Amino acid sequence: MQFRDLALFMGLSVVLFACETNDVEPENAGKVSLSAGAITLSEDQDSTTITVSLGSVQDNDVTVGLNFSGTATRGLDFLCSDLIVIPAGSASTSVFLSTVQDTLKEGNETLTVQILTVEGAELNAAMQKVDILIEDDDVPSAFNLILNEILYDPSNNGLDGDANGDGQYAQAEDEFLEFVNISSQPIDLSGYKIFDTENMAINTPNHLIPNGTVIQPGKAFVVFGGGTPTGSFGGATVQTSTFGDLNLNNAGDEMLLVNPDGVVVLRFDIEPLSNNPNESYTRNPDLTGEFEQHAAASTALFSPGTKVDGTPF
Repeated sequence: MQFRDLALFMGLSVVLFACETNDVEPENAGKVSLSAGAITLSEDQDSTTITVSLGSVQDNDVTVGLNFSGTATRGLDFLCSDLIVIPAGSASTSVFLSTVQDTLKEGNETLTVQILTVEGAELNAAMQKVDILIEDDDVPSAFNLILNEILYDPSNNGLDGDANGDGQYAQAEDEFLEFVNISSQPIDLSGYKIFDTENMAINTPNHLIPNGTVIQPGKAFVVFGGGTPTGSFGGATVQTSTFGDLNLNNAGDEMLLVNPDGVVVLRFDIEPLSNNPNESYTRNPDLTGEFEQHAAASTALFSPGTKVDGTPF
């Protein structure tokens, strides 16, 4: 990747003549963003931090108002301040969000924390909300697996597309899906099936997940199209398609994960991201963010089994 392209991905202004360092400021300087320390909580008096941060320190106080939505109710299911102040001269402020225990069999609940108002700064539109899952301990754990990264168009430039690390580029073999267990309980995927749109129509799975495939809490599960995956992949559970091809088209296709009873438990529509990227699409931040091309957040073109920065889950 050329320096100019890398700089554009990182949100920097590119100037083609010499200049002083302080002539160029990051695009998000002075803008407010939101993050959470954990995105899965038990209802049994668990907690996480909600942090508002500035791209650069301000000379004035910055007041951020939060909005809470979803199936969880503030005051009944969780407690958290809806107003956070970043003092002048500080880069961030955190508050605790804590869950409230009850004995109701209400199932897992979702919570979206979103920036509602900002006074004294601007809003970083790309980082204005986080989604949190509150697990009900009064009923059996629900299915909580997310798709965190997908590669359906590997680069064909030399070995740039060798995502499975076996030393050769093969379009169908280097495609991959990366799932992450975001619950606090192991997930048994024995007998689950992965389809694309074409194979779903004929009821022939692209991949039948073998018996004994159990994904531990917080860990990743990667399925390649084929080849011989070589590497640690962050300690993830790694498999190859039982039918030799994930068959993920660059447009007009979907990925579906189906349980042994035939119920679709996860669906990903490729169409909105069908622009022949020659790299993966990944959530940024991992687990909670929206999908974007991998090189927008890293110099790498993909990171199967690891976070976007290459560290293990």
